[in-house]
Amino acid sequence: MGQKKRMFLAAAVFSTLALHAPSALAGWEHNDGRWQQGYSQLTPEQQTASQTIYDQYYAQTSALRQQLASKRYEYNALLIASAPDSDKINAVAKEMASLNQSLDESRVQRDIALAKAGVPRGGMGYGGCGGHGGGMGHW
Repeated sequence: MGQKKRMFLAAAVFSTLALHAPSALAGWEHNDGRWQQGYSQLTPEQQTASQTIYDQYYAQTSALRQQLASKRYEYNALLIASAPDSDKINAVAKEMASLNQSLDESRVQRDIALAKAGVPRGGMGYGGCGGHGGGMGHW
């Protein structure tokens, strides 16, 4: 199989995974034990506000997260090519950086909404609501 066919096949497989993996994993973060622990310490009003804010955040960022996952797969596929094209790799890396910045901006807006709703921040590494996203590498 030629290099172009392998790249196309890899991109197709990774794109398919990227489109379906976020929905398959979406419940994982909601059921993360750390999140549950922090969530249970909130008042019923804070729980409702927190759930609404997170649901809105995930709905608003779904396409961005899927695009970023696809770009990561594409980036990795480009890196393992028999003749890596540095121009293409750099272009995809810039696209990933832009998508990450957009996600960062959305996370800030989510965190502001949580703060305004009176939802306390969790400890370091846990983010808002004790781990549901926003901490060290677990957004």
